[in-house]
This record gives sequence, C-alpha cells and structure tokens, in this order.
Amino acid sequence: MSYRALRCRLIPSLGMAARLRHRQGGILIRQVRQDTRAVPEARASGLGAVIWSQLFLRVASSAGLLVIGSYLVDLRDHGAGITSLLVGALTALVYVTELLVAPLAGALSDARGRKAFLLAGPALSALAVLLIPLGSLGAALPPLALVLALVGAARLVEGLGSALSVPATLGLLAEGTDDHPLQRGRLMSLFELATSGGLALGAVLGPILWQRLHLLAFAVLAALYLGASAVVSRVRESSCGRKTDGAANLRRSLSILAQRRLALFIPAWIAVNAIVGVWITAQIAFVLTAPLHVPGQRFVGSLHGRPGALSAILGGYVLWFSLCVVVWAVALGRLPRLPVLLVTTFGAVLASAGLILLNHGGAPVAFIPLVLAGVFLEAGFTPAALAYLADASRAFAHDRGLLMGLYSVILGVGQLIGNVLGGVFAQVAYFDGLAYFTILLAVVAMGAIATLLVTTHRRPRHAEPVRP
Repeated sequence: MSYRALRCRLIPSLGMAARLRHRQGGILIRQVRQDTRAVPEARASGLGAVIWSQLFLRVASSAGLLVIGSYLVDLRDHGAGITSLLVGALTALVYVTELLVAPLAGALSDARGRKAFLLAGPALSALAVLLIPLGSLGAALPPLALVLALVGAARLVEGLGSALSVPATLGLLAEGTDDHPLQRGRLMSLFELATSGGLALGAVLGPILWQRLHLLAFAVLAALYLGASAVVSRVRESSCGRKTDGAANLRRSLSILAQRRLALFIPAWIAVNAIVGVWITAQIAFVLTAPLHVPGQRFVGSLHGRPGALSAILGGYVLWFSLCVVVWAVALGRLPRLPVLLVTTFGAVLASAGLILLNHGGAPVAFIPLVLAGVFLEAGFTPAALAYLADASRAFAHDRGLLMGLYSVILGVGQLIGNVLGGVFAQVAYFDGLAYFTILLAVVAMGAIATLLVTTHRRPRHAEPVRP
C-alpha cells in the first residue's frame, strides 16, 4: 500500500479509535490524539480563495445575464422578434448541460482531484460569453436564427463550465469543515455572501457595461471569468482520492438520493432554485426595460432606456440581501437547520406580496418595508441549505463531489423550471406573473420542508441522530 493510501485510511481510523476511547472513558485517549497529530493532515486548504473565486464568478454571471438581456432588448428595438418566452428559453439552456454533466464532474472530482475542475470551469465560461456578440459584429440586426444559435451555444457552454466548478467548489468546502459545525455555518454563509455580493456588483455593473461598451462588454465578462480561474490557483486540496467508474457512480448516486434527509429535501431545493431562476435572469431586465406598457402594472417597461436606474435598483436590492446574509452568518451556526429553512422560505411570500402591491400602485412607504423584511428572511435560506447539505454529506465522506454534483443537478432542474415557466408567466401576466409564480413555488418548498421537519422529529429512538 502506498503512503498516500495509508495516510487516507489511517487518519479516519485513528479518529474512530479516539472516539471509542472517549466513550469508554479511558485515559489512553491522550495518546491516541498525539498519534493522530503525528500523521500528516490531508485536509484541503485555501478555502478563502474559493470564496473569492465565487465572488468573481457571480459578478460575471450576474452582469452577463443583464448584458444579455440588454442585448436582446436592443435587438428587439431594431425589429427582431424577441419575446419573453424566447428570453426564458435561451437563458434556461445553461442548465441543460449542467444537469447532464454535473454528477459525472462531481464524481470525477472525488477521484482525480478538485483543482482541475475549479480552474477549467471559469475558463469555459469565459469562452462562452465571447460567442454571443459574434453575430452582431457585421450587422446591427443579424438574422434572428444566427442570434439564437450563438446565444444558445454560449449558454450551453457556460452550463458546462458551471457543471465543472460548482460540485468541486462545494465538495472542497464540505470536506474542509468536517467536525467544525460553527465554522461550516460561517463558511457557507460567506459563500452565500460572496454569491449575493457578486450578484449585487454584477447587477450594478451589467447595465453600465452595456451602456458604455456595448459589444465590448462581453470581453470584460470573459476577463472576470478568467480572474476567477486565476484566484483558485492558490487552493491546495486533499490528497486522498480513489478510482471510480460509471456503474459505481450510478449506484452511489441512487444510494445518496435514497437517504431520507436528502430525498425529502429535494422538492424544496428545486422550488427555491426555481425562484432564483425566475428573478436572477435576463427575464427581469427584459420585463422592466422592454418598450412595453401594461395598464395597472407600474413596473412593466418603467425602466426602458434607463440602464442606470436598473443598475441602482438591482444593486440596492442585492446589497440589502448581502447585509442580511452577514446577520445570518453570525446566527446560523447556533440555529436548527430545518426551522430556519421553513421560516426563510416564507420570506419569498412576503417579498412577492409586497412587490405585487407596489406594482399596482401601493404606497412605497407602506410596502417597501414588507419587501425588505421578506428579503431579510430569504437571505438565510441558501447558507442554511448548504450547511444542511454539508451535514448530510458526512454520511458520504468519500463521495462529496458526487453529492455536490447531484446538488448541481437539483439546482439546474429548479432554475430550468424557473426560467422556462417564468417566461410563460411573464408572457401571460408580465411582472405580476413573476411574483405569483414565486408565491406558488414558495408554498411548494414550505410544504416539503414541513414534511421533512415532522418526519425528522418522529424518527425512531434507535435511529442515527441528526441535526434537524
């Protein structure tokens, strides 16, 4: 047996011995702990670089969605037949390749190391965004078929980049915080803070890039993606790995999904990610900035020709969201996961109700606080969900990349539903449609979490203890 394999087996064995001695109350536990320190640690390091990389990725992806939305609005202004349904379908393509590739990429990151995936994912996304403007380089109004082909191909390639990087990133964070629940809660909150902060910066940056640089904005997006790839070059991952094969991956995937804590959580995770797919896409930019007017809905088309106002509104929204995540980062490690998930999902109902009332002429002083309160609750969902997922991953310590690949599939299914059906609801009811669809999804998520909460507290006494 090689030294690497011996180390990977010896560290968990010694840890188990220490726990057994602790249960017996023996004095030899001190000697066991000294022995474990004598064996080199195989834990990943450089997790801070992963957080910074996530910030760059989210800035690029958020700004990219708004640049794409502005690009499609510009084409519509020049006579192209772009509709809300078409925008939803195009932006949803990113999740097709993510759904297909993420589980395999996660399993391969378990076996061959995560760093290569962390480097390759952003590089592919950089290539993807450079494809989009090619059709407009020679004509102000390129053929619609060419535009659809280029944007569609770009979204597919960008989905491949996400499929490579997301499972590896979350697998690295999960294995780097084993046996440290408070650190895990804080780190997952920082991960979400980087996500929401990146979305905020991207929301501000995207319309400005389009206004100032037009097609050159896509080159700036590519540079941001390459910056994310450069940052993770500092990461040093665990040296423990193992071989894998397709049949084994399938069997392990089914065994992971059969775990009750995960199986019951899947509908909620899909529904919440569908909410993300409704709002954090080019769809919202299209509804707010397209040359449309709908009687009774003050928001539809209200920002046409005002990219600066769109930047300010979206940036302010996500900035508030980020500040709320900071609060959740302090509290999350001490709170039970499932009640937090239930309460934070209800935040989407509050925020959507406030937006509907505002859209129909409600007084801002009365309903903006309702929206802000809903956003505060919403901000706690993703870090709590990631911490819950990381807790569950301890039962599959050697398959964390595969588990996070399955997480990416669930994320992709949710956002695919949000993009496509969000486009349908927007086509029928415009801004109201997006808000009502969000409330429907939140109700589905709360039902799933409530079911999981009830079944968890009714588990048999001999069952393995879990942190609800």
